[in-house]
Amino acid sequence: IFIALLMDEEIPTGLYLLQRIPRPYFIEKFPELCYGDFVSSNIMRILMGYLFLLNVLFILVKARDVLQIFFDFVALQFIQQLGDTAFKLARMSMLSTSMKEATTRRYF
Repeated sequence: IFIALLMDEEIPTGLYLLQRIPRPYFIEKFPELCYGDFVSSNIMRILMGYLFLLNVLFILVKARDVLQIFFDFVALQFIQQLGDTAFKLARMSMLSTSMKEATTRRYF
């Protein structure tokens, strides 16, 4: 469980962004963006982190041996990293030009 807590980066990142960027600062710096979208995306990020930890708990309860826990945990981590990989591919213009523009805008 300790390793799962160390590997999960969604919860700390979401909480950090919500704490670090208050509404007045966000509206002042980015008037064309909606603060509600920013908050909802970070809440979804935090929820994804908690769902990851819940899934780890189910894996630990259901597993029969240590090797099964290891393989299930590696598969779960792989699935969680797919979003980050897609973002990096879009940033390198591997998916489409509109996705590259969306991922390389300088907002934060």
